[in-house]
Amino acid sequence: MRIKTLKSLEQLLFFTKENLRLLEKNENTLSSNLRYWKKNGTVIQIKKGKYILKSQFDRVENKDDYMEFIANKLYEPSYISGEYVMDKFNLLTEAVYGISCVTTKKTKLFTNPLGQFKYYSLTPRLFTGYEVKKFSSATIRLAKKSKALFDFLYLRFHKNAPISKIAVEELRLNWENLSKNEFEEVKKYSKVAGNKRVIGLINLIGKMYYD
Repeated sequence: MRIKTLKSLEQLLFFTKENLRLLEKNENTLSSNLRYWKKNGTVIQIKKGKYILKSQFDRVENKDDYMEFIANKLYEPSYISGEYVMDKFNLLTEAVYGISCVTTKKTKLFTNPLGQFKYYSLTPRLFTGYEVKKFSSATIRLAKKSKALFDFLYLRFHKNAPISKIAVEELRLNWENLSKNEFEEVKKYSKVAGNKRVIGLINLIGKMYYD
């Protein structure tokens, strides 16, 4: 399988080893070529068995959207949430590294040449509150502002973290960038969760910033 054979994959935003097997039946030849292409940078492995073409990544104008699409595909089902989305809405006061997501599967971390992708486990009933936006011929699942904040708070406080005014202040969030209506949505998610600790936390935040 010569390098020009990869041109047939140029319209794909990502591809798998199964896609390559359609082009090369010999497993040894396929594995050898993959090693060579990864080494010379022609192919970027984003996960075992999943790849993108560097030329395709270089052509895409909106790299952020491409990264978000990859985040959805690395570990499914998942949607982007937490700090990454909160940063988009200027809710955070500190820099964010990598893309944070939630999933109904186990918590997982992937690091590849494109960056770091973090996946936090949520119960299936909380796998909601995301929007679907268009990207090229595909879609991206991205949490709404209120759900991204809820996921962030839930994951941090639903078990053992202390809940107090000091703990809330130490989050150093820009609460002025979350409207009262958006905060009401956060409260609705806390009721769906049914976790007494999180409900208490949300009520405390309401008294501190929204009463």
